[in-house]
Amino acid sequence: MAGASKERQESGVIKKIKDAIKQNENNAITLVAGKTIITGVIDAYKYKDRQLTSEPYTDVVLKIKEGNKIKKINLSLKGESAPSLAGGGLKGLELVIPGIAKKFMIEAHDNLLNVQNLNSGDKVPDVYGLIPSKDKLEIVVGNASMGGSIDYMYIGKMDVRAKYNVNDNILTFENGSLIDSETYAKTHDLYSRLRARRKDQRFDSSAKDNKGIPKIYGKSPSKGDSAGKIVVTDSIPMNAVVVKLR
Repeated sequence: MAGASKERQESGVIKKIKDAIKQNENNAITLVAGKTIITGVIDAYKYKDRQLTSEPYTDVVLKIKEGNKIKKINLSLKGESAPSLAGGGLKGLELVIPGIAKKFMIEAHDNLLNVQNLNSGDKVPDVYGLIPSKDKLEIVVGNASMGGSIDYMYIGKMDVRAKYNVNDNILTFENGSLIDSETYAKTHDLYSRLRARRKDQRFDSSAKDNKGIPKIYGKSPSKGDSAGKIVVTDSIPMNAVVVKLR
């Protein structure tokens, strides 16, 4: 359902923009979302380029006309209480900050084994790694290899509401805001989050990948998945297991 909600948000943003441009006889419009104003918008579409990771950072691309030049602005869309803000997983993190995912998995494994005192076969709590301030901007922005870089985060409801004023040629998003990626990174704590792919996955203290990095999760008896999933989030629950990434 989370995937379907995200698709609904992406489709809603794109449709509102395309409808406004059509009302303006296919000429450029101005977009307002929160405190951000973007002028010269002539198109919006879902990001479709291939990338090296399973989930691209960019969700929606805006096409902007500036004089005789055309440029693109990449948006990453997020719900107001969505569990993650960036795709890419372990491979994506490694493309941006080489070694950071490995550090996280080693620290998480050590905490679960020696602090949480888990035994193989135990249920694994979600583990979060506090990302150093020096790495936050690179992780939010991403790069071309992982479907970036991101210019703005759009944060809002899954059911998108917007109003187009034909008199001043402004499309205003009523329940969503745009914040530039640099400001977002500076004003939010970021965490890498490890979670199971399947509910029946349990702790395996000895499981490692082909590079010798702890996998933490054992194989799912029902589906066969043999690893967890890493995402990036800006919020954690009160009782979260948190490790620091140095």
